[in-house]
Amino acid sequence: MYKRDCKKIAKWAMQKSENFNALCCFVQTTIQMPLSRTLGEMQDIREFGADSTALWGNKIKAYIYLTENIDTLFADIKQAVADDDIIRAMDIMTEVPNLGMVKAGFVLQMCGLDVSCLDTHNIRRLQESGYDIKVGDLKLPAGLKRETKLKKLAKYVKLTRETGGAEYWWNTWCDYVAEKGGMNKSLPTGDVVSKFHVTAVMA
Repeated sequence: MYKRDCKKIAKWAMQKSENFNALCCFVQTTIQMPLSRTLGEMQDIREFGADSTALWGNKIKAYIYLTENIDTLFADIKQAVADDDIIRAMDIMTEVPNLGMVKAGFVLQMCGLDVSCLDTHNIRRLQESGYDIKVGDLKLPAGLKRETKLKKLAKYVKLTRETGGAEYWWNTWCDYVAEKGGMNKSLPTGDVVSKFHVTAVMA
């Protein structure tokens, strides 16, 4: 699934700033929202822009920031990806409003870098496997010194790699979400969940 779908997204996202902007907007739609609803939200954003009902709270701030800075942001991330400089890429993306380490990791996972999105589902899975970790451990408090921020970013990237890496977390998250059902019951298999990312990002 990762090799097919995540790589497809990465190739598309790195083609031009408009595509990368869509990827970043998609990640915003996943915040506090089931995956199954993101396609409709992406379509709404494309039609109504900043007036979309899919944008609320800090999502609006993120959308405006992306709109105003996307060309520079895309150029910087494209270079970081080419250099395989994950820490620099994470540092850049965590400057986007409403993107902490976890969702920045999600963006960059879909840009082809070996980092992952350790969201609440994955934190729960880590806890169940014996890891002493809490959601709060993966947050970047306001006012952090730069050196401290970079250390936290490096620690996060190391954690995602030591616990499986980008491909493992992509594939197992898709399977987990499909098995869990609930508000994502319209996505019955991991394969369907994975393919849905492609559809929603490129909507």
